Amino acid sequence: MSALAAVLLVRLADESAVFLPFGALESFRADLGLTYAQAGLVLAAIGPGALVGCVFSAAAARYSRRVIVAGGALGFALSLAMFALGSAFAVLVAGGFVMGMASTAMVDGAEVALVDMAGDGLRRYLARSNLLATVGDLLGPALVATTAALGLSWRVAFGAGALLMGLYGLALAGAPLPPPVRHDGDGRNGDAAPRPGLMAVLRDPAVWVMGLIGLLMVPFDEPLTGFTIALLQQDRGASTVVATSVAFIGICGGVVAFAVLARRFEHVADHRLLIGSVSAMTVGAVAIAVVPALAMVAAAGLVTSIGLNLAWLAVQHRTLTLRPGQVGTTNAVLGTLESTGSWLPVAIGVIADRAGASLAVGCFGILGAAMLALAVWSGRQARATTTAG
Repeated sequence: MSALAAVLLVRLADESAVFLPFGALESFRADLGLTYAQAGLVLAAIGPGALVGCVFSAAAARYSRRVIVAGGALGFALSLAMFALGSAFAVLVAGGFVMGMASTAMVDGAEVALVDMAGDGLRRYLARSNLLATVGDLLGPALVATTAALGLSWRVAFGAGALLMGLYGLALAGAPLPPPVRHDGDGRNGDAAPRPGLMAVLRDPAVWVMGLIGLLMVPFDEPLTGFTIALLQQDRGASTVVATSVAFIGICGGVVAFAVLARRFEHVADHRLLIGSVSAMTVGAVAIAVVPALAMVAAAGLVTSIGLNLAWLAVQHRTLTLRPGQVGTTNAVLGTLESTGSWLPVAIGVIADRAGASLAVGCFGILGAAMLALAVWSGRQARATTTAG
């Protein structure tokens, strides 16, 4: 496998596999007799794992990316196997933790390498990577829906995912990823001076704003899909196949975002793209919660998905270019902040237990409004910086 193919495929592998615990939320919850709060805790365990995985994000600037990325993929395969074979609540929580850690190591290590390879074409390559990630977004639900349609256990989907991720990990082990480049720079260079560089990143307000936006964005990916499927099954009387298929249509928004709209918005400033995209996410999430017709839920999911993916492209590009020479350290700091967002599904799960899935999904509108406020503030700061320059 070529180095470029290895890094561009990493999000396809990640998105297709990480969907499984979210898409199978209702199935494993009912099978194991868990409450929604407990199921939310299984999903939330991914967050602390991702927090630990940030160590590997920072290490990717100084140590072998191939070892970090391949090791992350093999660890991911292990986490999927834990879901496939585990029968106890604690095993699933541990599987979620390992998944978060391995996913962060695999994805961040690959993207630090991509920054070195892409040069000025970074945003274009990020769009391609994210388009492949959208294919992964479709493969995950397709696997869950297919196993359900065939009358197979949800564990079969995890077993298949573990096998495929393990094979990908072996392929990554042989991929010639570029080694880390040692720099001899000033305090902005995380490679030359890790500790002063970390403090410089932590003192940058723009880092914190992007981190908070990323934190609030986390639940809009797989968790929103999982709670939408639960809403359709619990309140709208849809079967697992129908509910997953409706969610599948919504996920297709990623294809529209990266195959069509990313090119049209290629020269739009990150903060402007972010404001428009977050607005679409907020409106779409509220519509999912209140509109009863399945066709309208699918349409609202499509709008939300388009907004989410374009917003992610803006945040991703801003993150990787925010502090040149400190990509690994900046990724680690932002990843640490974002990982705390994985605890939000626990709170949403509690709301679902007490007030129903419809109100729980409606909470995503509040998260969207908070993101919009941060995006507007970030835009004002960016314009002020440009004017001052």
